[in-house]
Amino acid sequence: MQPNMGIKIIRAAIQLIQRHNQNIFRFTVFLFLIAGFAYSYFRGSNLNFPDERQYYAIAAHIASGAGFSLDSANPTALFPPIYPLFMAICIKAGASIPMLRFANFIFLTGSLLAIRSILRHENANAGIGVSAMLMTAYGVLFYTAGTLYPQTLYTFVLLLLVRCALNRNADITCTVFFGVLCAVLMLVHSTGVFIPPVAGLWIIFSSPDRKKAFIKVCASALVAVACMSLWGIRNYLEFHRFIPLTTHGGDTLYIGNNPHTSLSAWYDYINDEFYQEARSLPETEQSPYYLKKTLEFWTTQPGTALSLYFRKLAEYFNYYNHLFVNTEFSTFKKIIMFITYYPLLICLVIRLLFMKKIPLSSAEKLLVTIYIASALFHALFLPRIRFRLPYDVLLITHIGIMFSIMTGRKKMRAINEVMP
Repeated sequence: MQPNMGIKIIRAAIQLIQRHNQNIFRFTVFLFLIAGFAYSYFRGSNLNFPDERQYYAIAAHIASGAGFSLDSANPTALFPPIYPLFMAICIKAGASIPMLRFANFIFLTGSLLAIRSILRHENANAGIGVSAMLMTAYGVLFYTAGTLYPQTLYTFVLLLLVRCALNRNADITCTVFFGVLCAVLMLVHSTGVFIPPVAGLWIIFSSPDRKKAFIKVCASALVAVACMSLWGIRNYLEFHRFIPLTTHGGDTLYIGNNPHTSLSAWYDYINDEFYQEARSLPETEQSPYYLKKTLEFWTTQPGTALSLYFRKLAEYFNYYNHLFVNTEFSTFKKIIMFITYYPLLICLVIRLLFMKKIPLSSAEKLLVTIYIASALFHALFLPRIRFRLPYDVLLITHIGIMFSIMTGRKKMRAINEVMP
């Protein structure tokens, strides 16, 4: 193919996307709902992953009146409460497992609507169609929505939080709402703990009146703490110790931080003698035990620990993980992940390379900062694609802004060429 022909095809594709921008978005919304409904029932009631079964067990026990428990007898704080509580409400209303799956596709559709709101707020309407197309093409989002994992709900809440943070004329209602969203995000999944500080700092330093912004961020923090305290009080009453989010996390920290950590076979540590010994402890003592062993590794072998951290940081950008259920990640799925994820990452790299010539907008800075911070944070533990997916959606949002900037500059050049 001749270079000129390739350029013509690209230009034609861009013009086609611009012409049918809103129709592409509407079609994607329709596709997520209809295809999501069909896929949810195709998957049936089988729960393939251990975490799915645990989330469902807790939700079923809440719905039956047995409380937040894995076995209906003993209380647990294995997971933050929002997602199990949401499922419990649905189960109480008569929802089956396929309907619980479909609820995730509703959140996925909500994420698409949130992206449109972000792009409109940034006057990047031209990028709505592109972002919708990328959400459709990034098939792992669809696959994950079909599991009883909280990542799809987390993605939706994260996008709402970003949209709220972008409101530069935030009133008291928006300030309170931002605080509530921060609390909900962390209570959906504990890995969201780094988001409120990052977003709060961005709000302060991007505001023309930093003192006023600082006061609003502090007010939002108080609201977040007040919301989260309800879960903390419950845990204290049940376990007689301070557990702000979850009793889970220390095990993942240990698996990802010990002298024998292998990124290609990390699930082998489930059979490790020390790991099994720790699992025999009461739930509330397991995470501190793992944390103690992790700190020993960091302090006694700092060089090995630092080297491992950078290996995990690179692993964060991998297109596949080694899963506990290997049948769930075939060679075909690896190929799909490779050809859909790396173009998103390449777009980010290209945008950063040109940021001196075309400075990042305020919204771009927030999206890019969160994405980079997510890599730095998750590398402390054990990088997982499932945990990265919400931030990949931020990349898709960012590409929508990039597309709008690119087409906007072309329009300006065209106007300048015809003006006398």
